Amino acid sequence: MSSLISNAELKSELEAILPRCNTLTIVSAFMTQPATRWLSSLISDNKPKVQLVGRFSPLDFIKGSSDLNALRDCISRGYTVKALTNLHAKIYQIDEDTIFNGSANLTGKGLALVDVSNLEACTKVQSCESSKSFISKIVDSAYELSAETINEMESYISEIEKTDNSELQMTWPEHVLPQSKELFVSDFPLVKPGDFAREYKLNPSLQFAQIENAREDKKLASMLFKQSKAYRWLKSQACNKLSNRDLGFGQISRLLHDALADDPAPYRQKVKSLQENLYFYIKLYAEDELEIYIPGRRSEVIRLIKGNNFETS
Repeated sequence: MSSLISNAELKSELEAILPRCNTLTIVSAFMTQPATRWLSSLISDNKPKVQLVGRFSPLDFIKGSSDLNALRDCISRGYTVKALTNLHAKIYQIDEDTIFNGSANLTGKGLALVDVSNLEACTKVQSCESSKSFISKIVDSAYELSAETINEMESYISEIEKTDNSELQMTWPEHVLPQSKELFVSDFPLVKPGDFAREYKLNPSLQFAQIENAREDKKLASMLFKQSKAYRWLKSQACNKLSNRDLGFGQISRLLHDALADDPAPYRQKVKSLQENLYFYIKLYAEDELEIYIPGRRSEVIRLIKGNNFETS
């Protein structure tokens, strides 16, 4: 039976286990130099295979939640460092048989490495095949960073800090950090426009959290919406339809259910709710590109407005 432990206890457990480990995977939304240096000091002798996955949005670095120099250090030591911008999980997996899961980030405050720390909690569990598969899916979905990528991130941050809306910059341009091609529930609007979703507060890097944060600036919100993975996916379906008929609500629901990479797959009712929310956003921000109409007594149908070209790659 698993029990809760504090981040101070987590630190002590890791200090006992890590010097002997052969593989280490850490999934942490934020990472800072005090924690990555502490980590390196524990594993420098046995040189295990290390994989680190973080959220690493532009705003994370602007606010100091994560540290580019910490990532540089890790890459120079031969660790694999990856980014997954919708990440919120905190998982420490040692040798594929021990897992700590909770709220503690790989930061000084998260692991009680500094005097004024956060109060965190986590559990220690024995690994199982489904847990290992879940962690592997996170790692595989993330984009690997190089020293050159870190330099491009730094240059981009320097530029956006000069603008008035740097606080809304939660997404990297494609030339800096390409988006994952896989679609997840978290890529879609969890509620209708203007409604509150707890997940948006927990993870403001979610694309629809960004759109809601930009709500007062409709031009910016519209631009962010049209750049979102959910909208680009739906628009690509409208462009690539196999017949001359416009796509009905049920057709889109089936396509979306098959496209989502979440494990376990969401129920179809959940998929329909995501789709309904997305349609509300289209009516608010993208009526110039996609038309939603109801022919006769049928359900909503969507079609591309003529003259709108779209890159599906």
